[in-house]
Amino acid sequence: MHTRIDSAELPVRHETRRQGRPYTLVLTKTQELFTRGQTVRRQAAADLAWLISLRNA
Repeated sequence: MHTRIDSAELPVRHETRRQGRPYTLVLTKTQELFTRGQTVRRQAAADLAWLISLRNA
């Protein structure tokens, strides 16, 4: 599972808690996850503004 998370370049840290059965996979969000989200939202807002300007032209 760790290899798949690493190869997908997901913006999370991961560890396996090896206590009891089944083991527990712990994922922790990184700051990059939030940065990516902000970037996507900014781009979407810019794209929307551009589309609106085309409609009003």
